[in-house]
Amino acid sequence: MNKTRNPMGWGYSEDAIDRAELRPILDVMAPLLGGAPAEARPSPKPSDVRLATPAIEPPASLAAFVSTNHETRLLHAAGRSFRDLANLRAGAALPAPAAVATPRSTDELADTLAWASDRGLAAIPFGGGSSVVGGINPEDMDDWPGAVTIDLQGLDQVIEINERDRVVHAQAGILGPALEDALVGTGLAVRHYPQSYFHSTLGGWVATRGAGHFSTLRAKIEDRVQALSVMLPDGRTATTRALPASSIGPDPNRLWCGSEGALGVITDVRLRLVANPAHKLSAAIGFDDFESALEATRAIAQAEIWPAQMRVLDPFEHMVSTALAGSAGEGALMILGFEGEYDVSHARDAAVDIARAHGGTPRASGDQGAGNWRDAFFRQPYLRDALLDHAVIVDTFETALPWSAVPAFYHSVMEATGDALEDVCGHGGVACRVTHAYPDGVALYFSFYAPGEHAALLTQWQQLKAAVSEAVVDGGGTMSHHHAMGRDHRDHARTEIPAAFRSAIRGAKSALDPSGMLNPGLWFDD
Repeated sequence: MNKTRNPMGWGYSEDAIDRAELRPILDVMAPLLGGAPAEARPSPKPSDVRLATPAIEPPASLAAFVSTNHETRLLHAAGRSFRDLANLRAGAALPAPAAVATPRSTDELADTLAWASDRGLAAIPFGGGSSVVGGINPEDMDDWPGAVTIDLQGLDQVIEINERDRVVHAQAGILGPALEDALVGTGLAVRHYPQSYFHSTLGGWVATRGAGHFSTLRAKIEDRVQALSVMLPDGRTATTRALPASSIGPDPNRLWCGSEGALGVITDVRLRLVANPAHKLSAAIGFDDFESALEATRAIAQAEIWPAQMRVLDPFEHMVSTALAGSAGEGALMILGFEGEYDVSHARDAAVDIARAHGGTPRASGDQGAGNWRDAFFRQPYLRDALLDHAVIVDTFETALPWSAVPAFYHSVMEATGDALEDVCGHGGVACRVTHAYPDGVALYFSFYAPGEHAALLTQWQQLKAAVSEAVVDGGGTMSHHHAMGRDHRDHARTEIPAAFRSAIRGAKSALDPSGMLNPGLWFDD
């Protein structure tokens, strides 16, 4: 069945959470919200959302793949963060692209860029539209007469599968499931599963330096990029060489990995693959507290056992995730997944032994527990949308930091977030999970929930976002581990980027995009 992209929420309209699925979640969260949440107020109809960008008529030569209709512009007006969805419901005129191009070839992409350049328009590369950091929003563009969003999903072909090198060469607009499906029968796989897997593209993964679900050893997508091609505003194409490694200066791939479309439009990527795992084992291990689970996580990472997946849920995160699956979880939960071409039972047993030594208790239903969490993981953004109908503020923020700073950081951020929820909303809850572990540190992913007011959601969110961002920076964490920077994090992110490097990036921006038309307003200006 072909599904419909939801212009007012996450993912596909057909997959939205219904009232029956939401009811047990509201029951679990009621004490944290100070009682029942506000009465539901569904999102407005797409036709009722006002778009602020002035209309621009594309030339007839582009009419086959450039649209100016309301619904297309609305679908590309914002990402899918809480701020974005609250803005969609706010009633104020929403910044939106003047037009949306969906080129089906690199020639059509070049024609789009030439038209935007000639008209003095900004151009925003767009993958699946799942950004949660304001990375694709046409905001703060007063110096531009308008913006054209370039939806790259028209460039969605697999160019070559090189089984000997274990590399797939594909166009940037291909969605995760389609890329994985193309590899069926080869014995190879991508195995890169971000939470946005069903709604994000290969180029989007690279442009945001994303990380996926089975990724303890191969954590970040930039480590799997062998080569890529980028089109510049003047139509030039830059293509890096397909090499396993090189020491000829800085790696040119890294210039465009994480560039968020501001240094060129990524058109195709050569991505390193893995063998489709013949052996898979899971384990779910309970802990009385999160701190013990963190110590076990550190010990497993530093033993270099490398489970493909190692997620750890603190007690509140565990409770919410199991409630979504229709059950009740207590304490912290570690979820381990092992997979490979050969028997992985020895690695699984070694990791479980380490967890036991740190107070963990294996759960008899390990595979079921891991499966329940994976299902909840992909449903969580839909849950946020359903809670937003009730004016519940639900958001996440992520960071990464060294192990030596973890215990104090975890408690200080939890306390700061809890205080902010109390001050701004009167009630609330905050949860944390480990998403990725390294020998020298860990990525922590926080979620918070609070009762909001329909008329004040954006103001309340802004106050909460400012408080948690300060807590992360003060604690020495990075502002983003795998969500990119976008517009939401750019001010705080400057604190971790050396001034000399910012100057170098501005030089690269000037050379590659002299007019500054590509996704203006990101972090290249001081």
